[in-house]
Amino acid sequence: MSDVIDLNSNEVSSYYTYEPDLKIGEALAHIVAAASIVEELEGESEEVKETVRKYTDAWIVAVAPLDYVPGMAEVVGSKINKKLTKIFPDISEDELGETFEIVIEAKRKLEEGEVPFNYQEVEVRTEKVLRALGVDLSYIQKFITGDLNKRLLRLISIFVLAIGIASIWDQKWIAEYQ
Repeated sequence: MSDVIDLNSNEVSSYYTYEPDLKIGEALAHIVAAASIVEELEGESEEVKETVRKYTDAWIVAVAPLDYVPGMAEVVGSKINKKLTKIFPDISEDELGETFEIVIEAKRKLEEGEVPFNYQEVEVRTEKVLRALGVDLSYIQKFITGDLNKRLLRLISIFVLAIGIASIWDQKWIAEYQ
């Protein structure tokens, strides 16, 4: 049996609705919001965790490669104090999806050597999500140095690391740390 699905075939289109305009950032936000509701109603499950992880991984791939500085993940990871699914109501689902998409677009522009026209919006949105996850921005400033292009690349890298870590974050880690 083949894993390839022809989305244009009549057989498939009668059973599935395919939305080519659905973007990975928006999809991730929808999955995180749905997982948040499921966790609230039924508690955590491995299936839900795995689904969030897979969509998070796909979004990270869309943003990669990162402008990583040694120690960045350790600092960011040590400051996160909630799971990605617990980010609501600090951030709305739509706002989260828009932020994910804006980050992808900004990263593409930066890789082309251009500063995104909405770079201030990128900064504000990513910093808001970082704060919602518990990351004190004063701890990450040491990584955000250089010209505007380099600072934005580093901020995006920190944001991506934070999303990745928060997607698998577990309260039990705090107890093990102490």
